[in-house]
Amino acid sequence: MDTEPSRVIVTLSASSSAACVHHRDFPEIRAEGSSPKEAAAHLVNQLTRTLDSALTDWRRDRVNEAIADVRAFVEREN
Repeated sequence: MDTEPSRVIVTLSASSSAACVHHRDFPEIRAEGSSPKEAAAHLVNQLTRTLDSALTDWRRDRVNEAIADVRAFVEREN
C-alpha cells in the first residue's frame, strides 16, 4: 500500500500553539494536539476506533489507508 502523508491536513490555531489535524478523506474525524505530530498521533487513535463501525470491507480499507497515511505523516515529522 502506498502512503501519502500530504493527505493529512494541519490547521494551526491563531491564538495558541495548538494544532488540529484530519485526513483529507475523513474531514469529520479530527484530533488536536500541541504540535502537528502529537495531533496526528491522536488522529491515528481516532481513525482506529472508527474501524469498529466500518460495516463494509471497502470502508475498512479506506480507513486503513488513512491510518497508513497519518502514520507516514508522523514518521515524516520525526
